[in-house]
Amino acid sequence: MFDEYSDLFSSKVRLRIIAALISGPKDFTTLKKLTETTDGNLGKQMEILLEAGAVHAEKEFIGRRGKTVYSLTNEGLHSFKEYVRLLEEILEKEGTKE
Repeated sequence: MFDEYSDLFSSKVRLRIIAALISGPKDFTTLKKLTETTDGNLGKQMEILLEAGAVHAEKEFIGRRGKTVYSLTNEGLHSFKEYVRLLEEILEKEGTKE
């Protein structure tokens, strides 16, 4: 089970995306600034999160310009919380070994 979550959240960019979306929906430009990454890398990481069902994308048009707004899905939030819980469990076990 841990491997399933660690694969999804193994990228620091994906972790930054999830952290940004916890507080609410964000557009691509805002996520790019918050994650401090390139268009291409952000696009690739968003594809991974979209395919996993962790985020949802909604396309809006302002005049003739398209704008994509991303939000965290309930499944994405649940998966992230489960990942954090598993990390805490590992840390607890390691703490009892010392």
